[in-house]
Amino acid sequence: MDISKETSFIILAVVIVIVFGLILYQYSGYKTEPGPPEGGETEEGETEEGIAQSLEEINQIMREAIDTQDASLCERIEDTAIVERCKVNVIFAEAGIKQDPDICNRVEDEDARIICKDNVIITRAMNARNSNICEEMTDKTRIEQCKKDVASLEE
Repeated sequence: MDISKETSFIILAVVIVIVFGLILYQYSGYKTEPGPPEGGETEEGETEEGIAQSLEEINQIMREAIDTQDASLCERIEDTAIVERCKVNVIFAEAGIKQDPDICNRVEDEDARIICKDNVIITRAMNARNSNICEEMTDKTRIEQCKKDVASLEE
């Protein structure tokens, strides 16, 4: 199976856009609590009661869920807050891969839903090499960067 340079570049671009969106979402204020709730789990996946799930195990579950676009795999994570982040990341990945912004409607948080939809638009613009598609983005602050990214493909 021989993959052309153009196809490889498009796949790389899609992955970069998805990763950028996930990182942006993770740091967009999604976590509203300053620490774990009473009796809840810490960032490392360890509860105050001492039951632990390693970060490595959590990351492996998240990667598998994202790779397979199967949000039900997230249920294997013990921390409910991380389960929700995992499910959102799966939705982001599925929407990006299928280039279907309607999939983003499954994200409950409005800011995250906008980021998800805009990431799909960026991917479509890059694949079509058409910077005019960037104008469809809801977050107008990202339009200029989208156009620059599309223009860089034409060089």
